[in-house]
Amino acid sequence: MNPLNPGFSPKKTNNEAKKFAYTVASVDRAIDLLMLLESASRDMGITELSKVLDVQKSTIHNLVQTLLARGFVRQTESGRFALGFRLMRLGVTASERLDIRRLADPILRELAAVANEYVLLAVLYRNEVTIVDSVAPQRTTFIVPRIDFAKTFHCTALGKVFLAFGAEELRNSIISKSLDCYTQYTLVEKNALNAEIDKVRILGYTVSCNETIEGVTCIGAPIFNAHGKLEAAVSISSASARLTSERYHEMAEILMSKAAAISRQIGF
Repeated sequence: MNPLNPGFSPKKTNNEAKKFAYTVASVDRAIDLLMLLESASRDMGITELSKVLDVQKSTIHNLVQTLLARGFVRQTESGRFALGFRLMRLGVTASERLDIRRLADPILRELAAVANEYVLLAVLYRNEVTIVDSVAPQRTTFIVPRIDFAKTFHCTALGKVFLAFGAEELRNSIISKSLDCYTQYTLVEKNALNAEIDKVRILGYTVSCNETIEGVTCIGAPIFNAHGKLEAAVSISSASARLTSERYHEMAEILMSKAAAISRQIGF
């Protein structure tokens, strides 16, 4: 277990092991190392990386030196290691080549301007909510906290959009597991969560108020493709003191209107 992020595990499930039976071990370890550094809240040393990944220090040292030479890892003033700036270029390039990101970008900017709130665009990748774009409002007083969306389907607006409008298999898989409780408002009782998801389907949008982090409220809406299937989700986020229950309907109407505009852009 990673002490910096309990949700991270270098161990692969049986299904993952079978699916990637022909991977190159050294490349796989290098990717595990990068993912560990991504999930960590601070830089890490060789000994700590070796312990968490359960790989010999000499192997970790060689991997780090290789990644360091290519700019994928950087050494900090502490002598430990963090993600390198070369990854930023790769991330930007990958995002720019996502058609939905390119098509949605002007609408996301309109949404951020009209709502004057922080906007996120997410897709589902390997059954994980993956943020592919974000737009900040003119005001800069709100900073979106870092959230592990892989474990928060049940308590984030984006996650609940995928549970409500996505594949039934995903919903059943998530709800069948033990759900983590983050605040006193987190829905972890399965019947209550199912009722919430059914409500989302009727309303066409979802609200997460203080469920993952107290003081943060998000509203999410679905984006559908030309086949009428869920393609992505969009949300607005703000401080709960600002995005009050009195504003839910107003903000939801704006959000759903822009989500529908993105859906039309991709053929719905």
